[in-house]
Amino acid sequence: MYRLRRPAAALAVLLGAGALLAPAGSAQAVGPAVELNVPETAYLPQRETSPTGGVRLWLAPQPGAGRTAQSGVTLKVDASDLDGVARIRTRRACGDHAMGATDLADCALGTLTRGKDNYLDAVYIEAVPGARLGSHGTIRYTFSAPGAEDVVFETDVQIEGPDLRPRKEKPREGDAPGASFGFRPQIRNAGTFPAEGFGLSFSTSRVTFPTRYSNCRYGPEGSASIADCWFDQRIEPGQAYEVTEPISVGVPDTMVNGSFTYRPYLQGMTGNAEEDPGATGTDPAMRPGAGPELKVRPVDTPASAFADKFALGEVRLHTSQTSDLQVRADAIEGTTGSTAEATFHLRNAGPGRISGTSLRITVPEGLSVVAPTPPPDPDNELEWQWECSPIDEHVYTCGPDNSLEPGDTWETTLKFRIDRNIRGARGLLEAVHDPERPANDPKKSNNSAPIEVRASGSPLTEPTEPDPKPASATGERGGSDDSLPWVMAGVLGTTVLGGGALAYARRTRAARRKALPQPTGPTGHGQTSDPNDS
Repeated sequence: MYRLRRPAAALAVLLGAGALLAPAGSAQAVGPAVELNVPETAYLPQRETSPTGGVRLWLAPQPGAGRTAQSGVTLKVDASDLDGVARIRTRRACGDHAMGATDLADCALGTLTRGKDNYLDAVYIEAVPGARLGSHGTIRYTFSAPGAEDVVFETDVQIEGPDLRPRKEKPREGDAPGASFGFRPQIRNAGTFPAEGFGLSFSTSRVTFPTRYSNCRYGPEGSASIADCWFDQRIEPGQAYEVTEPISVGVPDTMVNGSFTYRPYLQGMTGNAEEDPGATGTDPAMRPGAGPELKVRPVDTPASAFADKFALGEVRLHTSQTSDLQVRADAIEGTTGSTAEATFHLRNAGPGRISGTSLRITVPEGLSVVAPTPPPDPDNELEWQWECSPIDEHVYTCGPDNSLEPGDTWETTLKFRIDRNIRGARGLLEAVHDPERPANDPKKSNNSAPIEVRASGSPLTEPTEPDPKPASATGERGGSDDSLPWVMAGVLGTTVLGGGALAYARRTRAARRKALPQPTGPTGHGQTSDPNDS
C-alpha cells in the first residue's frame, strides 16, 4: 500500500461562493494508481454551520504514474479520527450522508482522466459545536483501483489555531503617476499555535505588480487584479515576518487616489481564494510568476503595530496626479403648484481618474424634491434604486456608482415641486468627496454652481433663508463638517421630510452617464470599480 503525506500540497475548497486552492508541493509518488494533492495541515474556522451544511472539500484526483486514464477507481473517506473535533457529510459519488452521520464514506469514482477536473463535489466538513481551539484530527483518503495497490492521503484538521494579522499601514503621499515604489508587508502570528506556512493575498483594481515571483500567482492587470504568494515558513506564536526584498508596486498614470490591500492566509479550509503557484487552479485567469522566489525573514516589530483580527492591511495612495471637477446645474422652471425637472452634471476634466465624488444639492427655498415612487414588487427594488439620499429636507447627495475617467460626465435628474414663488430663490450644486480620498483639484472655482429658479404665479413672497454658501471640496461649510454624503449614499428606506413629502432614499438606474472621447484604460466605461481606487 502506498501512503503519501505531502506537506504544503493543494486542497481545493469552496466556502459559499468562493473557491480555495491551498498551497501544494510538486513532488509526486512513483507508481501509485492515483495522485492527489492535499495539505498536510488544514485549519478549519470555528464558525456557525453554513447554509450548505459545512465547508465543501474539493478533491481533484488524477491518474497516477503518468497514465492518461485510470478506470475502476473507488475512494474511502475516513473521518473517524475527528470525533469531538469536526464532522463530515457526503453527497453524489460518495452517497448522500447527513452531517456527522457516518465516519466512513465509500465513493465510486469510475474512470479518472489526466488533465480533466475529476472533482468529487462530495465531502463537507465543519467544526463540532464547542470544539476546543487547537484540537485536531486526521482525515484519510484511500484510493483503490483494479490491479494496483491502495494509496492513502492524509490531512490533519485543526480547529482554527494560528491567528495571522497584517501590519497597520500608513497612507503614502506624493507618489508620481506612472512610477513604482517598493513595499514590504509584514504579518504576525497573534495566536497560541504555530502556523505551518502561510500565504499573502494582494487585492487591487488599479495598481500593478511589475515583478512576478515564482511562488506567487497573478491575475490580469486592471479590475480585480490579484496576487497570491505562498511561503513554506513556520511561524511561532508571537513571531512576525516580512519579505526580504520590497515588492514593486506600479502606480497608474491617471491615479489620483487609490489603495491596495493584503491579508495573510493559512492552508486548507480558510474560506479564501488563494492557489498554489505551481498547481492548476480553479481560476484560469491566475498565472504563476516566472521571476525569482520571494522570501521572508523574521522581524522584531511590536504587537501594537499590527491590525485587529480579520482586518486587512490597507495601503492608501495619494499621488501627485491632479483632477479638475466641474459642475453645472440646469435652471428649474415652472409655476407655483406645478412640478419641474432639472438635470445636474458632474464632469471630470482630468487628467486624473476620480472616484468617491458626489454632488451635493441644496434645494432652493420654496421648492421640495419629489422622490421616485418605490416599486410595488420588492423583488424588483434593486432595478429601481435611486442614486440620491436626503441629508435633511433641504440637502441631497447624489453620486455615480463608478469612477469617472478623464473626460467623463455623470448626470442625474431630479423632480421638484414649486410650493412657493420666492423672490430670487436659488440653490447650490457642489462637488464633494471623501476626505480620505481627496480629489487633488487645484481649480476649485468650478466645483460649485448656483441652482436658479424661474418660477411664475402668485403669490410672490420674500425669502426667509440666506443664499447657501459653497462648501469645501470635502463637504465642509464654514469650518463645519456638516454631513458626510459618501456615508449617506447607501441609506435605504423612506425619510419623512418637511411638508409631509416622503423621500424614498434609494438609488435609481434612471440617471444618465455620458463619456467624452478619451484614451482607453484598463477599466472601461460601465465597469464597476473599486470604491477605494481612483
